[in-house]
Amino acid sequence: MNNKITNTRQQAATLGHAYLEHKITWQNFMDETAAFLGDNLIDELIDMIEHEPKRGGFLGVNEKRWNEYQSALKNILEQLEK
Repeated sequence: MNNKITNTRQQAATLGHAYLEHKITWQNFMDETAAFLGDNLIDELIDMIEHEPKRGGFLGVNEKRWNEYQSALKNILEQLEK
């Protein structure tokens, strides 16, 4: 994999972490990652964050589904950081 792709993926992972740590808003994440569209792994990260399920409560996912979502998201971030 070339350096440009690696750097772009690492930037997307950094933005993903920043969003999940509430350091940037959803809109900031979407605006910043728009430039990275076209990479399948980055597209998957954007899609997962864009469609983040509500946790618990009315119309929310149960704890098992929430943990599955979090695990999948963590897996994508780890792949992007390689």
